[in-house]
Amino acid sequence: MNDLLLKLRQNAEMRRVPIISRQTEEFLKEQLLKYKPRHCIEIGSAIWYSTIFVAALMQAWNGQVTSFEVAYPAYLEALMHIKEANLHNITLYPFDIVTSDVRKFVPKKWDFFFVDWQKSQYWVYLQEIENIKEENSLIIIDDVIKFHNKLDWLYEYLSKKQINYQILPMEEGDGIMIIKH
Repeated sequence: MNDLLLKLRQNAEMRRVPIISRQTEEFLKEQLLKYKPRHCIEIGSAIWYSTIFVAALMQAWNGQVTSFEVAYPAYLEALMHIKEANLHNITLYPFDIVTSDVRKFVPKKWDFFFVDWQKSQYWVYLQEIENIKEENSLIIIDDVIKFHNKLDWLYEYLSKKQINYQILPMEEGDGIMIIKH
């Protein structure tokens, strides 16, 4: 698995496709191993590096990953990478979680969320997550420092709903938001 992830990271760097930083990857690993979530939803996947990374870890405790990505070519690329990874705990959807009633596709409650897609829509994704999250869920939102200028609606939503969050710096000039419910 490490060889595949290394190959995917190198491919992403060569193609200039943004994927999670090594620092964010390490933080995700720590949180996944600490909380051992049963059901993860990922919103935004690019080349599916983070999906494969998360699913490979969660496979140890029979955790499931559901991933949403609107770019159909990326979805097709994901099918190839996931087949190569030989992971059977991933469900992929080639559409935006906001454009349809996500409860039709993920009828149960979920306990771990990783959001790394359209920054200006983070607040909308958080609204959707509120409908399908378990009580003790963990939400990690990437790129909140680098793209702070696109997150006004997110901060307004968090304030309006009185949702507590923490921002942790990761790589130079960027970081993640943690929301624990």
